[in-house]
Amino acid sequence: MNGRLGRLGYFVRLCMIGVLYGLGAFFFALGGKGESLNPVALLFLFLGSGTLLMALFSWWFSTVRRLHDMDLSGWWILLVCFFPILILVLCVWPGMKGYNRFGPPLIY
Repeated sequence: MNGRLGRLGYFVRLCMIGVLYGLGAFFFALGGKGESLNPVALLFLFLGSGTLLMALFSWWFSTVRRLHDMDLSGWWILLVCFFPILILVLCVWPGMKGYNRFGPPLIY
């Protein structure tokens, strides 16, 4: 994966991913309420699981692009996974102003 993502873009994506995560958790909870697994419950479990996975991968890719903007390797995401408070640091720490090994600076 390559490319860069600025602070504002990262924050906006985090907000959208939060909504997607909440929707997935809601669907998953609706599917798990019944005593038996009827077709509707299975559909909600499937939709919830898919939405949660989509939110997880979206967060992963956005965070790697944000790290690239700071001229850090994508492997630093492992540190973010162990210390989630670092997500706030990624939201406020500025990226590189000029070109770096991951591409040109963002225009927007």
